[in-house]
Amino acid sequence: MSNPKFMNKALVLLLFTITITAQDQYSGIVEYQNIINNKNGVSFANPYRLYFDETTSFYEKIGDAKKLVGNKQKERVGPNGEMISDKIVKSNLPKPYYYTNTKTNELIFRESIAQKLYFIRDTIQKIPWQLHEERKKIGEYTCQKATAKFRGREYTVWFTSEIPISHGPWKLRGLPGLIVEVSEETGKYEFRATTINLNPDINEVKDKLKKPDISKIKDLNTYITALKNKYDETMAKARASLPRGARIMTDCDVCPDPKNYSLERFE
Repeated sequence: MSNPKFMNKALVLLLFTITITAQDQYSGIVEYQNIINNKNGVSFANPYRLYFDETTSFYEKIGDAKKLVGNKQKERVGPNGEMISDKIVKSNLPKPYYYTNTKTNELIFRESIAQKLYFIRDTIQKIPWQLHEERKKIGEYTCQKATAKFRGREYTVWFTSEIPISHGPWKLRGLPGLIVEVSEETGKYEFRATTINLNPDINEVKDKLKKPDISKIKDLNTYITALKNKYDETMAKARASLPRGARIMTDCDVCPDPKNYSLERFE
């Protein structure tokens, strides 16, 4: 005759094992390209990597931008016949990252603005996503379309509920599945997943998902002020570094407001 107490213990152990396995299944690492498109056909791709579990994510830049030259690239000539080139401005500052925790509703991120480094504490914003019936295949995953306006820009994203976690690139999140592709209404910004690993080194993921230990952290108002001054400060530093006779020509993001070229727009 079987022992009821032993059976109950075995059942509890089995349920616990299934729960842990299900949670580990949705730990993962995703590599993205953050793409900035210019009107002359030249794009720049920035490599990022997203580490995640069911509640926490860490999104960090992992390399330098690379220039992507499309078929629509145009040779640009200045008013005096000089050729105009697009160059990647490299920084020696630490690369940006974005940490989120849905349990504590925290968003902590690091960015450089006009060659100054900022550590900012924010909260996870609820993005008013509208789900659409449209679906398409991206790699091996069936993805659904969603749209929303977030901090001054309108986004169209494709997410897959086959990976049922609410994370995505940058600060975009809150859907019933991993965000795989993003396009912004002006065509200036894109995010594209290039690889998805759902069987990562668990210790590597856990290490990356530790909350950043920062002493000199600022609030969002400091960040907003820095963004609003970004254009003038960047142009002043760029002019100071140019050789004599050189000029700067900027690419208008959303005309007639060429100063408004940051990813986030605050009034």
